[in-house]
Amino acid sequence: MTPSDIQRLFGPLPGLFLIIKADADFTIAGASEAFLKATCTDAGIFGRKLFEVFPANPDDVHASSVKNTTHSLRQCIATRRPHVMEPLRYDVRRPGQDTYEERYWTATNSPVFNAQGGIDYIVQTAELASARERRDAVAILESITEGFYTLDRQWRYDYVNSEAHRILGRHPGDLAGKVIWQEYPGLRGTEFEHFYRRTMVEREKSSFTAFYADQQRWYEVTTFPAPEGMSVYFRNVTEQRRLTAERGTLLAESERQKRIYETALNSTPDFVYVFDLEHRALYANDALLKTWGVADVRGKKWMDLGYEQWHADLHDRELDEVIQTRAPIRGEIPFSGTTGKRMYDYIFAPVFDEHGEVVAVAGTTRDITDRQAAEQSIQEQATRLAASDRAKDDFLATLSHELRNPLAPLRNSLALLRRDGLEADTLARIHGIMERQVNHLVRLVDDLLEVSRISRGVLSLRSEPVEVAAVVKTAVETSNPLLQSAGHTLVLDVPADTLWVEGDAVRLAQVLSNLLNNAASYTDAGGTVTVTVRRADAQVRISVKDTGIGMEPAAIPHMFEMFSRGNRDSARHQGGLGIGLALARRLAEMHQGTLEAHSDGPGKGTEFTLRLPLVNTGSAGTADDTAAAAPRLEKTRVLVVDDNVDAGDTLAVILDMLGAEVRVARDGAQALETFAAYQPSVVLLDIGMPGMNGYEVARAIRNRFPAHPTVLVALTGWGQEDDRRRASEAGFDHHLLKPAEIEALQKLLADMEGVGGGKALEKIP
Repeated sequence: MTPSDIQRLFGPLPGLFLIIKADADFTIAGASEAFLKATCTDAGIFGRKLFEVFPANPDDVHASSVKNTTHSLRQCIATRRPHVMEPLRYDVRRPGQDTYEERYWTATNSPVFNAQGGIDYIVQTAELASARERRDAVAILESITEGFYTLDRQWRYDYVNSEAHRILGRHPGDLAGKVIWQEYPGLRGTEFEHFYRRTMVEREKSSFTAFYADQQRWYEVTTFPAPEGMSVYFRNVTEQRRLTAERGTLLAESERQKRIYETALNSTPDFVYVFDLEHRALYANDALLKTWGVADVRGKKWMDLGYEQWHADLHDRELDEVIQTRAPIRGEIPFSGTTGKRMYDYIFAPVFDEHGEVVAVAGTTRDITDRQAAEQSIQEQATRLAASDRAKDDFLATLSHELRNPLAPLRNSLALLRRDGLEADTLARIHGIMERQVNHLVRLVDDLLEVSRISRGVLSLRSEPVEVAAVVKTAVETSNPLLQSAGHTLVLDVPADTLWVEGDAVRLAQVLSNLLNNAASYTDAGGTVTVTVRRADAQVRISVKDTGIGMEPAAIPHMFEMFSRGNRDSARHQGGLGIGLALARRLAEMHQGTLEAHSDGPGKGTEFTLRLPLVNTGSAGTADDTAAAAPRLEKTRVLVVDDNVDAGDTLAVILDMLGAEVRVARDGAQALETFAAYQPSVVLLDIGMPGMNGYEVARAIRNRFPAHPTVLVALTGWGQEDDRRRASEAGFDHHLLKPAEIEALQKLLADMEGVGGGKALEKIP
């Protein structure tokens, strides 16, 4: 083969290739255009001695480039096998100057045999790793075909690219912050640990190929020291090593031209191919053969290789364009092969003969499916994070607004109460205002707690046969103050037939109450809210319809999203945290029901429809709607323990007014001292106190006074299931959330003393 033949084949190929004759002077026979550009040389180096063209830099005191390169070339000839050179510094002389530019290279020298088995040429495949190029590479880590990750000085994964996740079979984000020796203990005692510690501790770059027994794989690895620790490039070369082992046999069976370019082209994961002027395949590398699912492509056209007609026609037009314009063409296209449907980036380039005529079209194709997927994933994640951030800001603004709303009338009411001479009706109005605003604050906190319980899957239902009419009645009683304050007319259309569902009466009433509150808030003063109950086959259909502001049909699904409050910029004040409808739908689903909404548009009102499965039951009992009068607590000796002076003192005053004997302690130590002298029958004990908390005080009481029949009641703002469990373990009998309803507390204390009134709360299980 002539030098022009060699250069015609290798010149346009991507990558750094140098063709060297296997003679004593290692004469340069050809090189890729990329190699000439990288070494600042041109075609004038062909036919010259290798080390005459590329001498060592005399200013490099540690120069060993010529010696190491000579050794590798001789090893390649002597062993008749490819030889991988250790990474080395080989500076390049600047054009027309006696100065050098510092460069770092990794290279592989592979023999090319003639028909008689002798070695005619050596193909040197090189990779350049200069400092500037390493910095530039950081910007495209997600698009490279090598795995890449960084480790900090504690051996924790800091950054892992998508190709590394794919090679290691891990999901994105799996390795972040984890220690490499704990995730892959099989690395200890191997070459991996040796070279990794060499780079991390001695700050030296390393390149090696080693076998990882836990995965039965060979990996080609390059490590670089970094300010934060180290960087690691790697790829799975198990298949390449298998192919390398077979290369000697393949080379012996192929003609010299095929042996030359296949040695170089089969070492890349990209697809490489050549077509003649009639669009028939001349060559395809192994990666492409595998994708096409054929053993030989010679003489085949696109349709023969499994392409669809439109795809074949497209590439035929592109080949003709390259031949006619004598210029490369590039594109992206999907293709379904043996590896499934993938997205590829490709380039067709003309191949010229020594006369400058186009004799073939060569091409390369790269699989960019994973890169595009990673880019899309990053974009989607960014969109989700932006939406989440907006939702968070909206929620915090709403929460701040809603928590402040009740505070203004409460502060104003306190200011009024400080004045003398207030009339009875004025005092009654002030008390009503304060009670409503406190109840509003309690509802806000309760809604937040309900959402927390549902999201953690700890909310449970107390299912029993429930009469639908009773649920509607309870919900109306709860929401009636809000409906009346807005001047709305409530219309109830409930059939006389008794309808039963299986569920939690409290939760079902909560669903309907949320719907009524929503209707009241989004309806102009003096509107109408209609509640209709109907049997629908095996279900009961409960609708809440208003004459309010309505909504766009497209906005209806979003009304059931958490923290959705419609248009926050509206002049109308809707109130609430925007979780009522989301909570209502979730509770409906927990009852095997559905909750839907409908509106004909803005200004045309909204109808919410709750559907629940009916059950057959003979139960016809009705709850006693008449509450027994709350008894006085003449027999009760109560110890209130709370570090909040106002909370403890006001509760003591109320209990005293109810007839109980009360003492107050401000902390755990004072509580134990008072308990010993006072011997109370009931202790209302706060949990979150400085020094000894409520759990510690409860344990101390149970340990020091085991014979005293004292009832311990946790009166606290901590109301999660775990808080109730901890209270029970500490010795509490009951768990009551702040702010406690006075009637419920009175009934609970009366039941403990046997005065009457029934239990207001269940005992901690």
